[in-house]
Amino acid sequence: MKKSDLFYIWVFISSYLAGVVAYTLSLLLLYDEKMSGWRQLLMWTAPSFFTVTLLLFLLSILLLKWMNKYFLWTQTLLFAIAAIVPVYSIPILSGFWNFTSIAFLFSPEGMLFYLFFFISSLMSSYGVWIAHKRHSYKSFLIISFVVVMMFVIIAAWN
Repeated sequence: MKKSDLFYIWVFISSYLAGVVAYTLSLLLLYDEKMSGWRQLLMWTAPSFFTVTLLLFLLSILLLKWMNKYFLWTQTLLFAIAAIVPVYSIPILSGFWNFTSIAFLFSPEGMLFYLFFFISSLMSSYGVWIAHKRHSYKSFLIISFVVVMMFVIIAAWN
């Protein structure tokens, strides 16, 4: 495995953890609740992120390159739009899908999950951009180190 492949893997793992941190912090700050269902959160979000979301990110990059519009802002915009799709997979994975679930994105739970996938998409976009343009990895590694430390602190605190 090449060094760049390992960096891409680290980008997606740390981006996922950034989503977890954003979800738990927003749950604490907005609703004054601690995260109690870690297992459920990971079971509902990890499959969606590491399959659907990453596939949509790849398709976004391919589309932008095909259209000759591959810039950081266009990539980030498409990643943020693609983050809507896995939010709708949450009711399916939890077994509560019905026709009224179309409004799930605008519910308090749906907005928290969109925040989860939105923050993950922002961090993924930045990491993929750095890897693709072969910029220095230091800035992303510092951000991801902070995210991992916050995840450890939050997990230990809850």
